[in-house]
Amino acid sequence: MDVHPDAASEPGPAEPRSRARRNFVPLVAGQAISLFGDYVAWFTLPYFVLSLTGRPLDLGLTAFAETLPMLLFGFTAGAYLDRRRRLLPVLVSADLARAGVFGLLGVVAATGAATPTLVFAAAFVAGSLAVLFDAGFHALMPGLLEEDMLVEAHTKLGFARSSMFALGPLVAGFAIAKTNGFVLAFLLDAATFVASAGFLLSTRRLRPRVRSESAPILRSIAEGLRFLFREPRLRLATLGGLVTNFVFSPLSALLILFVASQILDTEQTGLSLTGDGLRIGLYVSGHALVGALGVAFASRVAAKIGLGRLFVVGLTMFGSGFLLVALWHSYWSFLGAGVGVAGVMWVNVAFSTMRQRLSPEPLLARVVSASRTITWAGLPAGAALGSGIAEAVGLVPVYVFGSAVVIVTGLVLSRTALGRLDLA
Repeated sequence: MDVHPDAASEPGPAEPRSRARRNFVPLVAGQAISLFGDYVAWFTLPYFVLSLTGRPLDLGLTAFAETLPMLLFGFTAGAYLDRRRRLLPVLVSADLARAGVFGLLGVVAATGAATPTLVFAAAFVAGSLAVLFDAGFHALMPGLLEEDMLVEAHTKLGFARSSMFALGPLVAGFAIAKTNGFVLAFLLDAATFVASAGFLLSTRRLRPRVRSESAPILRSIAEGLRFLFREPRLRLATLGGLVTNFVFSPLSALLILFVASQILDTEQTGLSLTGDGLRIGLYVSGHALVGALGVAFASRVAAKIGLGRLFVVGLTMFGSGFLLVALWHSYWSFLGAGVGVAGVMWVNVAFSTMRQRLSPEPLLARVVSASRTITWAGLPAGAALGSGIAEAVGLVPVYVFGSAVVIVTGLVLSRTALGRLDLA
């Protein structure tokens, strides 16, 4: 991370690469543990709400509360971070604050005092802290690693994301099933953020951070937006991400209910907190494991076809995999969902690396935050609107429509400058 008191001097000419290698393991390992906690929460929060109310709309509102902060604070977070000389205290504080949020949820779950409103509030606070952390983390990576390590790092992080997506819901489902409650799952999530903070503290920057000049906040934000929209590849990827997130966010928000009602048929049998929690967790883990196997090849594919094509191919895989889920109501449909997850991770590897490679360091946090804010703008509206539509017309039409739009978006972008980008 940023220069520590015991490492304030700049590394010698032969030192940066060895220091970058030493940063690589804690960087990936710390985020893998944090991602494990994220996916424990991804499963536990909506399942907790489902156990309280059983309403699809409340699942959508949970996703809305968690993703709304990006729209509210994303631009400001980027401008704030680009002015910071040291990002480490910000990221560590965000991790520890998130640990506090989920620790509090564990206490509330233990006392039986939980309400949907309280869960929405916790999701909003955790989402706000994630906005700050994620933008800072992406701005920090080029200072921890050599440029030619970035694709490999994002591939490893993508593999970690998919692997933890497999493990987190499985562990959460098992914990809920065996303890007949949510306390252990929430406390486990809190512990992962503490571990993430510890790993971040062990990294060292390769070179002093280049900060932006202090300027009025609106002008500072405008500089990041101006660069983002003048760079055609980043502009196209951002707009494609906006469309995709809008139509796909309800699919993610409703996945647990889709598996329960369309695959396990709990509409007829009633939802069991113990047995069904474990079976839903196994489904989610199975499709994430397939996705992890796919994302392991992201860096190799990027080297052959370039980051732009990796992005558009990933989108097409993303939509196709979940279209299969929408049409094939079998437990084995987790294979199609796994292809979709692999596609998501290919998109993330390509997009994250492009932003870091194509953006100047003094603008990096603002470009990352602006791009993420715009792409995430579709998430809260899509989650709330899609969940309301699903409550009115059913889950399957929402899944079919969302998947089809993602496929079309990928095909359209393949004919643009993004699809011709050879940067690897």
